[in-house]
Amino acid sequence: MGQRGSKIEVTKADRAILQLKISKDEIHKYARRTESLIASEDLQLRNIIKADPKASNKNPRARLLLKKIHYQRRLLEQASDQLINLENMVATVEFKLVEQQFIIGLRQGNEILTKLNKEFTGVDDLMDQVQDQIAYQDEIDQVLSSSIVGSYEDELERELKQLDREVNGSVKQSEMPSVEGPTKQPEMPSVEGLPEPQPEREEPAVEEERPHEAPLLA
Repeated sequence: MGQRGSKIEVTKADRAILQLKISKDEIHKYARRTESLIASEDLQLRNIIKADPKASNKNPRARLLLKKIHYQRRLLEQASDQLINLENMVATVEFKLVEQQFIIGLRQGNEILTKLNKEFTGVDDLMDQVQDQIAYQDEIDQVLSSSIVGSYEDELERELKQLDREVNGSVKQSEMPSVEGPTKQPEMPSVEGLPEPQPEREEPAVEEERPHEAPLLA
């Protein structure tokens, strides 16, 4: 009888690598979908700015759309960074020393993917309750504020103004310098009541005096 092949032992590190591969595939799938979603939201944002250029930076819908775009990009960055950390953990020689951290990290990565998944389920339609809307926007503000130095609202204001310049031109019509019309000709003095001009009389031509010639002698 032939020798029975030795059984391959599946280690915890092997299972971790498999879980990591599944997570990476999910991240790549969500990255493509999120970029398409962001492109759609960016188009909506530009249409709002184009429709109401004077108040676009104060429009609550425009501000929410811009926040969502930043939020979705930030989630993708967090998920990508988390995967890099997990790959580094798996690559360590003593995986058992970082096993617990790996499990926590993997769970955090899955939570990020869950948040991304919500972005494709029509958040606006699902948020019927005021409390849901407040909680969603609070989470967006928390994620974005932690990733930006300074006031995030100021950053939003600057970006909306920049989009306004891109969509509606660098100088709005109302801000264009006024151009004066053609220079007005000076008014001529009125001739009403003045006598009609008389035609000039021709002076008789004056003949030149010729010098008197002396009579010839016979």
